Amino acid sequence: MNFKAAYFIGVGGAGMSALARYFKKDSKLVYGYDKANTRLTDQLESEGIVINYSDSIESIPTEIISLSKDELLLVYTPAIPSNHNQLSHLKSLGHIPIKRAELLGKIIKNQSSLAVSGTHGKTSTTAILAHILDGTPSGCNAFLGGIAEATNTNLYHSKSAEWTVVEADEFDRSFHHLYPTHGLITSLDPDHLDIYKTHEAFIEGFRIFESQITDKTLVSSSLQSTFPCALSYGLTPNLDNYAYQILQTPSGTTCSLSLGNGSTKIRDISIPLFGEHNLENAVGAAALSHLAGASADIIKSRLESFPGIHRRFKIHVNKPSKVYIDDYAHHPTEIAKTIEAVRHHFPNRNLTVIFQPHLYSRTQDQLKGFCRELDKSDRVILLPIYPAREKPIKGVNTQLILDNISHTHAELSTKNSIFENLKAYSVDVILTLGAGDIDTLVPAIKDFASMDA
Repeated sequence: MNFKAAYFIGVGGAGMSALARYFKKDSKLVYGYDKANTRLTDQLESEGIVINYSDSIESIPTEIISLSKDELLLVYTPAIPSNHNQLSHLKSLGHIPIKRAELLGKIIKNQSSLAVSGTHGKTSTTAILAHILDGTPSGCNAFLGGIAEATNTNLYHSKSAEWTVVEADEFDRSFHHLYPTHGLITSLDPDHLDIYKTHEAFIEGFRIFESQITDKTLVSSSLQSTFPCALSYGLTPNLDNYAYQILQTPSGTTCSLSLGNGSTKIRDISIPLFGEHNLENAVGAAALSHLAGASADIIKSRLESFPGIHRRFKIHVNKPSKVYIDDYAHHPTEIAKTIEAVRHHFPNRNLTVIFQPHLYSRTQDQLKGFCRELDKSDRVILLPIYPAREKPIKGVNTQLILDNISHTHAELSTKNSIFENLKAYSVDVILTLGAGDIDTLVPAIKDFASMDA
């Protein structure tokens, strides 16, 4: 791509920041705007990316204003409203913006690529896959939707890479810009119904993505009937790729793997991940890396050394008196799997869940599911809905969840008053859940849980 500089509007997003880092690694001039200063934007600035935080025309760097439309790569995310001042002004100057997903599609167009999609587990699966391929002699390029603990970044970059790994996001039908060599679909629980409107349209969106995969498609065992021609993976025998001899341990999971319809067996793997859902993610990543040519020895050693991904079942405190876990789960199915993993690894403990709903539309669409799954905890503390890109929907708030949950120990709180709620009762296991800014509470809750009673 021949341009002098790139300007990312919404640079602090997971997908946008990975792209910004990619072009910075490629020695391009990279600038950006975001509405909030965060730990991630601080990291981007430390890497030499210039960021402003005010949606005003005056805040656009002069270096960007002075460029012609052929000299500037203007990138935006769907979360940016159409009346955004900076975006509107740059468009009035003749610049043609490109969506993040479309840009990602252009990057991988002429490359061997692996794409991971699905309602749940795609970030974890993508991160595990990238970690495996990064251990091969040629490494890999990878664009993640979260921060890998191994590298503290969402970008893998290798000049000798044979494969590029991408997370294929279904929001706004973004993954329809991708035509990967091999692809994987983890799950199809309906989500983003503000975009798709119906469950049927949501499924059709994934069918279109699957039709654009140029070679092999892998799907979890639950999706075999939806994609009958795809290769399968999961935790039961008679699949094309599966884990067996599974044992949950205090440090994660041990298992053996059968890959490529039994052509490769990898025995006695110790994976530092908790929960069957994370083991299934590991099986999918291993199967996709096997298709990409990774050896059994590399797959085993990299699975065993995978340190996790930021905000995916991250155990911050693990003491006999208190446990604190943080997770990105923001859909009822994800919450169910996370609570199940907590119950399995910390049995007979009292579980307090702090949940920040993400999006008004999702809260409205998944209300019954949220109430059903949160009811499986011993105590629930509900924070206000994180709106992200959305405007309020009348009558949709956390009071709505409270009114419909059958839990006798459920209550409302705010980020400012959360510790008053926690101190009101004896706390054993704390689990924070949500995809908004609940992660800003993590350091303080970690300190709280670390204190002796």
